[in-house]
Amino acid sequence: MGRVLRLQQPGARNRGGAAVPADGAPRHTDAADGPGQVHPRTPAGRGALLADERPAGPVLPPFHVAAPLPAAVLQRARRLEGLLGDPRDRSNPYGHHALAHGAGRRPFDGLGGLVESEILPVTKGGHFTGGEALAAALRPLLRRDPELGHALVTSTLAAVPGAPLPDRSVELARLLGPAALGAAAGTALRAAVRAVAQGERRTPGLSRWRASLARSFADLLACESLTAVALRSLSRPSGTGDAVLRAAAGCVVPALAAEILDEAVLTLGECGHGRDSAALRWCLRAADGTARVRDASGTAESRAQLLRALPSSAGPGGGRAAARPAGEYTGRTDDGTLPTDPVADLHGLLDAAAAERNGSGAADGPEAGRARAAGRLLAERRLLTGPERRVPGTGAAAAERYAQLLTACVVLAVRRDTARYGSSGFLASGGWTPLALARAVQRLGLPPVGPFDRAQAGVEAELDRRDRMGVDTDLHATRILW
Repeated sequence: MGRVLRLQQPGARNRGGAAVPADGAPRHTDAADGPGQVHPRTPAGRGALLADERPAGPVLPPFHVAAPLPAAVLQRARRLEGLLGDPRDRSNPYGHHALAHGAGRRPFDGLGGLVESEILPVTKGGHFTGGEALAAALRPLLRRDPELGHALVTSTLAAVPGAPLPDRSVELARLLGPAALGAAAGTALRAAVRAVAQGERRTPGLSRWRASLARSFADLLACESLTAVALRSLSRPSGTGDAVLRAAAGCVVPALAAEILDEAVLTLGECGHGRDSAALRWCLRAADGTARVRDASGTAESRAQLLRALPSSAGPGGGRAAARPAGEYTGRTDDGTLPTDPVADLHGLLDAAAAERNGSGAADGPEAGRARAAGRLLAERRLLTGPERRVPGTGAAAAERYAQLLTACVVLAVRRDTARYGSSGFLASGGWTPLALARAVQRLGLPPVGPFDRAQAGVEAELDRRDRMGVDTDLHATRILW
């Protein structure tokens, strides 16, 4: 493979005009804190990148995926983003205009050495410490063009001798597809939000698109949660049921990413973007490549895994974790340790959330919304896994429905663990969860829950705030350059 590139981007400026530190040190913001609340993270010292990435302290729960990433990972992602340049610059070979018009080219081939360094384990002179960190470090590449980025990373993964996770390299390659599609969907969503913000000054009626984009954002947060959980699970021992979560990501994320991209295309068109619009053409190209990335992610095998997992999920708590009264379920075993079967934890959490439906709280508040949606999803689980299963459609339909159910459970779990362990005020507040769960209920064709006006208003405000502050749509609310 090619040599590892050494990137330097001193003096670069982000989309808001603020200078990027010459040392490449990342700046983190939790968008829920509002403008001006920028939290610096201690940058890795020069020559200490590898040491800073070694795990330290106790292992976090599998669903606390909003925990801060290592500073060195964010630093390398920022440098890669600087190397790729401003995506709106028409003269940039890595820009949206060039990518949208270069269907037959492979402009990312020159980045092979950099990708290789992220794939090689630390013991072999690279940076790899886990699938979650790999996806974060390469996110600027994946979101620039999901199909080309995914093709480059997976081909490098297959070619590098002594690649990480030898027993799960195929699963890692497959999960990079959902990671790429989620990153690209976020790019499209931000472009649509920006178009609405600019266009509604001339056409106030465009504001109606804010509601649909907020729902897309809730979908995207569910995708990001599921993908992060699945990537983290690659480092856990086999036999814990994690494979079904990885299979769910392979089914759900490509479908939802395609919906988000389509929504962005419609919004850009309504905002006056024509055929010469680089943003619109890029979104169309990304949407067109979604099916190919989905196929490369092994959707057929993912469905088969989900179908095999259905019988073992029957009964209360999915047949593996008994239902407990509201407020008593903690996600830990009786001796206080973390659960050895995260899927059983998910099912138990759904039981507990459904048991809260008679609790107190405003009818449109997050607690009541979670409880009503959980009740619908519990009924769906009975249809999927009960002794008299009544699933409409074919086996593939049952697999897709189970994947949607698991995604909703992951939303509940991410909200719980983020609230318990901190790191993101917006995710921990739980205001986004009723909207994400209501969308899952809607896709399953179940009786609707909602509307959740307060929750939707909060998600709209968060999405607008992230656009104004130059923040990504990921779980970490990471600042971006452009």
